[in-house]
Amino acid sequence: MALPFMGASIAFMLLALMAGIFRLMAQNGVGPVVLGNLFALHPLLMVFGFIAGMIVTERIAGVELLPHTKQTRLSLAIPPFIFVGMAVEMLGFLFDLALASYVGAALLVVASLLFLSLLRSFLTMGREKMSVLFMVVSGVALLLSALLSAFSLPAGNVGFVMTLLLFPVVFVLGERVELTSLATKSSSDRFVPALIMVAVALGLFGLDAWSLTSMTLVAFGLTGLTFGFFLVNERKARPNATALPFQKYVRNHVELAYVWGLAGSVFGVAYSLSPLFVFYDAFIHSLALGFIGLMFLAHGPIILPMVTRRQFDNAKLSSIPLAILMVALVTRIGSELALLYDGAWLLNLSVAVSGWLVLLAVAAFFVEILRGTRRSGAERHLGAVQAPK
Repeated sequence: MALPFMGASIAFMLLALMAGIFRLMAQNGVGPVVLGNLFALHPLLMVFGFIAGMIVTERIAGVELLPHTKQTRLSLAIPPFIFVGMAVEMLGFLFDLALASYVGAALLVVASLLFLSLLRSFLTMGREKMSVLFMVVSGVALLLSALLSAFSLPAGNVGFVMTLLLFPVVFVLGERVELTSLATKSSSDRFVPALIMVAVALGLFGLDAWSLTSMTLVAFGLTGLTFGFFLVNERKARPNATALPFQKYVRNHVELAYVWGLAGSVFGVAYSLSPLFVFYDAFIHSLALGFIGLMFLAHGPIILPMVTRRQFDNAKLSSIPLAILMVALVTRIGSELALLYDGAWLLNLSVAVSGWLVLLAVAAFFVEILRGTRRSGAERHLGAVQAPK
């Protein structure tokens, strides 16, 4: 069941990416508007259609290894609710059908509630409880985002955008709590302050999304402190002995992701103090591409074998996708900041090209994954042929 769900998630990602790329080009005077109607849905397509779809698929892959229970059967319904809900919301927006938007949002709400139920069941399965609590907070962010999507779109609404982004951000932090605690064989209770900070930040962003408060400055500050807290703990957890190449690969991606998380929080503070579009765009993409994107690159090779039930050759991994993504981020944010002082057309071109670099980074990562998987499969086949009878 996992592979079709992964395929649907990737399809939503490509649709969201292409809508964003063409909109970015049109905004900077490079080419006509293509898929312009879909751009307003870009954040929802990316977070619900792609990220939520992938995260739930990964969780389900683990649950499928357990004895079949009512919870197992319910968890298999989550991806269809997400994908159908997102598709119905998209149709409602494109054809101005309010009822379709409400139905789509309702399906996303049901998916979020089922996801929270799945996470709750992990607490009884002997899982690392602190990491699950982080994931539960992320599930609450997903539920709030689903409710908000029935009434508005995230564009221009900082509270909504951050509530949406906090779903993958906090979920990934939960995974890091689990992996760090297992690697160091130490208690995860030291992450309690971070859990409190992200919970408060989520509350402040959620209230701001409903226009009930204006505390984004404090919320971004708490988010930045959380990233700093995790970065310090990550560096403390580094092995004293020489790390294996794959360990270095994961560590470099993860630590750089925290740096981009800190940068996104700083840009968020700057936007709270001076609401310029360049700061708004910078904090979104620092978190979405810098933090979440790099964490996906780091964790993908760990999650892949469990989801696909196939071995993966880690030797096929390289830093090429990382390098391309870093160039894309620096080009986009740096050029947009430079445009505040110089309206040179070359800077607009740089911003427009940065979107294609993101797509290139994604393509490079998928190529590495495919090569590593095929090689490992070929090696198993060769081993079976050459094995003595």
